Amino acid sequence: MMKRIAAAALLFGLCSATTATAEEAPAKKPTNVYSETAVVLDTNTDSLLYSKNAEKKMYPASITKIATAIYAIEHSALDEEVTISRKAANTDGSTVYLEEGEKMSMEQLLEGLLINSGNDAAVAIAEHVAGSEDEFVDKLNTFLKEKAGVEHTHFTNAHGLFDKNHYTTAKDMAEITRYAMQNDTFRSLFGIQSMDWSSESWDTTLYNAHKMVKGELPYPEVTGGKNGFVDESRHTLVTTAEKDDVSLVVVTMKAQSKPAIYDDTKKLLDYGLDRFTSSYIPKDTVFTFDGKRFRLPSDFHYTQPTNGHISEKMSEDGLLTLFNKEGDEITSTKLERIDASSNLQEDHALATNGPGTVHNGSPEKGYIMLPFYLYLIIMVIAGTTFIRRRNAQ
Repeated sequence: MMKRIAAAALLFGLCSATTATAEEAPAKKPTNVYSETAVVLDTNTDSLLYSKNAEKKMYPASITKIATAIYAIEHSALDEEVTISRKAANTDGSTVYLEEGEKMSMEQLLEGLLINSGNDAAVAIAEHVAGSEDEFVDKLNTFLKEKAGVEHTHFTNAHGLFDKNHYTTAKDMAEITRYAMQNDTFRSLFGIQSMDWSSESWDTTLYNAHKMVKGELPYPEVTGGKNGFVDESRHTLVTTAEKDDVSLVVVTMKAQSKPAIYDDTKKLLDYGLDRFTSSYIPKDTVFTFDGKRFRLPSDFHYTQPTNGHISEKMSEDGLLTLFNKEGDEITSTKLERIDASSNLQEDHALATNGPGTVHNGSPEKGYIMLPFYLYLIIMVIAGTTFIRRRNAQ
């Protein structure tokens, strides 16, 4: 009887060890990402989950239209009537075949902009909103800095046709998209698969040029997207997706082919949606650094690997930054300095010379399971010893 119990304990221990190993496997970053730059950002928490050359200056092509759309949405009404100018009607590149003097609603122009990537629609929108395309992009650049917090973006037109002074980064495009996705009108337009189009010179059905949004490359979690291409930029792609408590924007730029950029995007979506979860450090958590005390003014939400490790570092002025296992920055927040008379209980201390471990309200799984694993090891040793002695008799 004891032999059977010991054997069962041994088998159970091995199975448990195998299961634990699978559960504790860290989130591995995708390999062989063909795009020159790429970013995965959780739009709910502003946590950076993956980056490749995230701050490298790039030419965006038509993903510029994400910025054009959100600026127009916030500075006009959907039912405003727009008169198409000669300049707009004669714009080069992808088009929705607008005619000079034609009148169209702002809503339809935005649909033509995002679904069919109409450069003519981009110019018509810009001229209506700001009086001229030049004035529009001046205001747009200021808007993107103030609202989306971009630092390395400068646009010279509303559509993304190549200009050496028209540039951004993968990280900035992710932040622009994150900001835009907070707007319900933009979210609705960004996810349209197809629509009937009627204008003076073109009656047709428009299909979204983003293959995942259109459904040509099915990915049920995808909620929206925009593609781009000019020779200097090669292929660019922005994709949004949601699953459980994770909401992503994936930016991939300068892939040499459509198959390559969609392959990259799928890898990065799989990585972000399947290997991460949201967590937080509660409001009023107190931190100490070199004798100074700081507190979180509000709950600090972030996204972490499901079974991974998060570390933290704090600067002298109270900037708390979180890092993944590889040492890549995930996100940061500003803490408030508190005085000695405060009755907030200190519960989180940091050494001055390195990162500490984030306390997110629940101990790490490994520490919870440690007594159980020790028990299994003892059972296995005891069972093995008993079997050997029994056989020796």
